[in-house]
Formats: sequence, C-alpha cells, structure tokens
Amino acid sequence: MKTVVVAFQRAITQLSDPALQRVLWRSLLLAILAYLVAWACAYVAIWSFTYFEIHWLNTLIRYLGAFAVTILTLLLFPATFGMILSIFLEEIADVVERRYYPDLPKAGSIPIWAGLLSGLRFFLLLLAINLVLLPVYLVAMFFAGAGMVLAWLVNGWLIGNEYYEQVALRRRPAAEVKAWRKANSGLLWLAGIPIAVLGTIPFLNLIAPLIGCAMLVHVARALRPPALAGPTMPFER
Repeated sequence: MKTVVVAFQRAITQLSDPALQRVLWRSLLLAILAYLVAWACAYVAIWSFTYFEIHWLNTLIRYLGAFAVTILTLLLFPATFGMILSIFLEEIADVVERRYYPDLPKAGSIPIWAGLLSGLRFFLLLLAINLVLLPVYLVAMFFAGAGMVLAWLVNGWLIGNEYYEQVALRRRPAAEVKAWRKANSGLLWLAGIPIAVLGTIPFLNLIAPLIGCAMLVHVARALRPPALAGPTMPFER
C-alpha cells in the first residue's frame, strides 16, 4: 500500500514538470483534432440522410442524429485522449526516470505504431468488458453505490496491468514482463485503482493516463522478482 501511495504522490508532484506538460498539451491538441474529424464525418453522414420521402421527418432525424453524435463524441473524448496519450507513454516514462532514477541506462524504444496499437487494444478491451458488466453495474448501483466500486475494481485491474506492460516492455522482453506481472498481480491491481477512480472524475479523467504511466514507473521499481528470476531489480537493464 505504501508503494502505491508514494508512487501516486510522486506522479502528482511531477505534473508541474514542463516536459510532462508538453506531452499533455500535445496529446490534448491531437485528441481535439481527432474528435473534430470524427464529429465532422459523422455529422456529414447524418445530414446526408434522405431515407424517407417526408421532408420534415428526414430533417427531424438529421437534427436528432446530430445531437446524439455530439453527445456521444463528448462522452468518448476522454477515452480518445487516453488512446492518443498512449503514443507518448514511453516519453512520459523517460521523463520520470530522468528525474527519479538518473542512474538507469537509457531504455529501449517502442515504435509509435506499437504504442498506438496497444492503446487501441486497451481501449477496446476496456469497452468490451465494461459493456458486458454494465447490467451488473446497474444492479449493484442500488446497493449503496456498489456498482461504481465494482467498476473501479475491474478497471483498476485492467489499467494496472496495461500500464505496467507499457512501462516494462521498454526494458524487458515480453516473456519476462509477463512473469514479473504475474508475480506482482496484487500490487499492480492496487496501483490501477486510483487511476480508475480518477478516470471517472470529469476533467481529472484527462490527466489520469499521464498520472497512471508516471505511477507505474515508480511501482515497477518496487516489484518483487518472480520466484525463479533471482534477486534482480525489475529494471536492471
């Protein structure tokens, strides 16, 4: 628990770092651009709707459709921002390591397309699991907000594992990353919960991915090695 608290405090403190702020603003601008393009394409498609012969009915459907698209894209904007930010997770990890772990050798590079693909995969997985569990969330909401707590627990597990992989793959092969993750599944789950909570708070959900990546850099340094790995540090390489 102490590891997660310290990691969270350090991540929050480093938000004032100009290098991290540049990543944040760059990601935000790209996300806004992606949002506007998606909204414009959907709007043009809906406004081209002429299925019915009754003019006023076509017009009504167009206006309702345009309103629905606007609301939907706004709701999905934080997720879009998080996916864009995943491209820069390697850069975020580098900034954190330069400040807190300057003795570490330079990490390997992950291609931009790999980061984007990983972000897209994570987004789709998160969406699919939460859609499947939506009825459970709704029922649990009648029990003193248990639905939200359940959502935090489920998403915390996904987030902790995904962000750890993003950070660790810079320094270890996939097989080793998997072994370290399995040996520390409880701690990674615990680390993912505060990020999941931030993800449900308006405006703070925009910086949740950045805080999450910074947190997992610190958490990864505190992981215990797998039983057969020997007493090595997680980021020895």
